[in-house]
Amino acid sequence: KTSRQAQRAGQIIHRIRAFVKRSEPVRQPAQARSIVEDAVELAGIELRRRNVAISTYVAQRLPTLMVDPILIEQVVLNLVKNAAEAIDNANLPPKRRNIELRVVPRHTPEEGGVIEFSVTDHGPGVREDVLARLYEAFFSTKAEGLGIGLALCRSIIESHRGRMKAQNLYNLDTVVGCRFAFTLPV
Repeated sequence: KTSRQAQRAGQIIHRIRAFVKRSEPVRQPAQARSIVEDAVELAGIELRRRNVAISTYVAQRLPTLMVDPILIEQVVLNLVKNAAEAIDNANLPPKRRNIELRVVPRHTPEEGGVIEFSVTDHGPGVREDVLARLYEAFFSTKAEGLGIGLALCRSIIESHRGRMKAQNLYNLDTVVGCRFAFTLPV
C-alpha cells in the first residue's frame, strides 16, 4: 500500500506540474466512484488526525467522465482537507465534526448534463468578504497558506469545462456550514 501511495504521489506531482505549465489535462475515461475512493483514501490520515468523519454518497450508474482523474482527485482532496481544517480550527463538538461528500447527476439550462461533486461541512462557514476573494491567486485566510489551493482547483475544473462555487449554509440568519461544489460535463 505504501509503495502504491508513493507511486501515486509521483503521478500527482507530475500532473500538477504539467498542468501549471499550461499543458492540457490528460483526459481519459474515469469513474466518479474511483476518483472519490482514491481522494478519501488519501485524506484518511488528515481526517483521523483532526478527528473528523466523512460520509460519501456516489449516485449509481453515473456516466463515464472524460477527465484527468488525478487532477480531479486532487480537487476533491483539497476541498475535503479544507473542510476538515475548518472544522478542527473551530473546535467543533463531535456531532458537528463530519463532512459529506456527494456525487450526483444534474441538469442545468446553462451547463446541460453534468456530474456535481460537493463537499459540505457543519463548520463556521466563510466570511462574506472572503467568499468574494476565495479564488484569487495568493489570497489566503490561513497563516501559512500560499493562496494557490482554491485558485488552482478552480483552474483545473475550468480546464475541464466545469464550474466551481462556494456557499455558506444557513439556518435562518445563522451560518451552519459551508458547501463547495463543482460540476463536470458529461
